[in-house]
Amino acid sequence: MRLKINQLETHLKNSTNKPIYVVSGDEPFQKQECIDQIRNHYKKQGFNERVVLNVSKGFDWNLINEANNNLSLFSNQKIIELRMKSPKPGREGGNILQEYAARQNDDTLLIISSDKMDAATKKTKWVKSIDKIGVLIDTWPIEFWQLPSWIQERMRKKGKKIAQDASKLIADKTEGNLLAADQEIEKLALLVEKDNIDIDDVLNTVMDSSRYNVFDMVESAFLGDKKRTVLMLNGLKNEGVEPLAIFGAFMWEYRRLCEIKYEYESGIQLAELFSKHFVWKEQKKRAINAVLKRHSVEELDKLLNYCAKIDKTLKSGQRESAWEHFSAILLAIAGVKTDKLQTI
Repeated sequence: MRLKINQLETHLKNSTNKPIYVVSGDEPFQKQECIDQIRNHYKKQGFNERVVLNVSKGFDWNLINEANNNLSLFSNQKIIELRMKSPKPGREGGNILQEYAARQNDDTLLIISSDKMDAATKKTKWVKSIDKIGVLIDTWPIEFWQLPSWIQERMRKKGKKIAQDASKLIADKTEGNLLAADQEIEKLALLVEKDNIDIDDVLNTVMDSSRYNVFDMVESAFLGDKKRTVLMLNGLKNEGVEPLAIFGAFMWEYRRLCEIKYEYESGIQLAELFSKHFVWKEQKKRAINAVLKRHSVEELDKLLNYCAKIDKTLKSGQRESAWEHFSAILLAIAGVKTDKLQTI
């Protein structure tokens, strides 16, 4: 079964459980939102155990069967998330996924995520086998000219309306960053009491809501401006900004950077990558170009692993430690070797 993003909510409400979902595409915010929606729906039905498998070079595909067969002391129902960068698992991976689909387990949900699938991949046996019993969802990037309408639709779901020029202003500010746009929508819905939001509300509530902007701080780190990065981080802390909000915005930017680096190393030109990932402003291009030259793929992967430590710290409620971790990773991105990162 193939679904569009806007059909997922209705599908989950009205359809019987499916054993496998495949969510593919090149737009990380929408892809993650789909996965979260699927996971949360099944958690409400008792799928409380979660196993995450990240596919990298040398990945043992038998781990999928092991995760499926291993029983838990706490729950009979589990969710396996298989995170693939490439939608092409190779012969071994394709065979195992095809075999998995043939012997589906009603007590296990498999969620597969990957980059965009091309037409040839959709015709492979493993995809066809999942299509028969599960759900395939393609996520498509929102073009820049579509952003105002996307913002208006998201606002309608909050029970409010936003003027065209106001939604255009948010689109211009976030330059294709759907996570940033969604955060602006959340702020407006929370802080503006009236039902119809105009451009003055955006200017007063969103544009001037923080002295230091998270995305500007990340951009400073990319550029290697250590002093300004630390100054902005301290400013956000002093203003009482929640570390979790910073982490969400930071991870959107950092994942995009990693994707650009991986694809650039594979031979794709930067101009093409900037267009694909909605990097429009010259300042942003300079920032990304600077950090691409400063760090190798291996170094970026190491920093990505450190992000898991930050995530764990945030979930445990250790606010002060989280600020220290933010400082360490931002300075590392800017080019400083910090002792904290040497311990991971």
